[in-house]
Amino acid sequence: MGPNFAFHIFGCAVVASCLLGGCSNTVPQPKRDLMVEADHETFEFANRDDVMETSFPIDWPPTVPGDSTRNRRAPLLNGKLMLTAGSVSGDQKVNVRIEIIRPSSEPDRERWNRSLRFPEYDWMSRVRTWDRDEQWLWPNLPFLLRANGIPRHQRYGGVDPGKGVDNDFAGIVVKPLSNDEIAPALVAVDWHPPVGESVNKKSIVHKAISDDLQLCLPKKINNGELGVWLIYADFLNFQPPKSWPMEPEYDGGILSYFVVKWRRTSDGKIKLIGVENTIPPKSTGVNWQQWLSENQVGG
Repeated sequence: MGPNFAFHIFGCAVVASCLLGGCSNTVPQPKRDLMVEADHETFEFANRDDVMETSFPIDWPPTVPGDSTRNRRAPLLNGKLMLTAGSVSGDQKVNVRIEIIRPSSEPDRERWNRSLRFPEYDWMSRVRTWDRDEQWLWPNLPFLLRANGIPRHQRYGGVDPGKGVDNDFAGIVVKPLSNDEIAPALVAVDWHPPVGESVNKKSIVHKAISDDLQLCLPKKINNGELGVWLIYADFLNFQPPKSWPMEPEYDGGILSYFVVKWRRTSDGKIKLIGVENTIPPKSTGVNWQQWLSENQVGG
């Protein structure tokens, strides 16, 4: 459903690639029949070495990090990149998660109604929930961002009636920027609500939590950098900043990009030494249509 990117955006349910015999992976979440897993607890390492968090704005259309002109308007969403380094069953890993929070004042709701209802599309009535005054109610944020689940029931997305593609979802990609022997990319395309909340068409939830992605760091490598991409798969006719890679992410593009630096200390632990929200030097390299055909659940 194209016309909703203007922000059904963000966040991520993950189905990860198999890395190094399973060392790097997505942390599985419990399944409850046809219910989307609602209780998404933070993954705990057996031994935690380091923790780092950074908050960032999510603008629509995307803006260059640090651009002074972006301060003239409030972001559509607020993100938080959460990193944990530690060991699990003898393997040293970096755990990556993104949380997205939507500002929820009445002016924010009016902004969503004014900017994102797309009345020119007659099929909007089939995928939107309206109140008696014909105002768009707050959409459930994890519902809007998920790529997995029953279309229109457990997620907003589904096959677009006009374009014939299923590309209304947000995704996270994590991969090493150096020492390519570490692992291929990890991909996440599912989003969860906070503990106690639900994912469906009518409940109001303002927070979406990605699956945990864990990248394994072989002991023979003492330092490196990881790239973290946040994408939305349908940009409609909007364009990313001119400094962004021009390769599309499905029919969309990159919302935000981070470089994570790490090193191994003298006692063998992993130290997170910096996170930079910056201009992405290249696209994720993920063939999204193929990836979904091989990994999507309930499409």
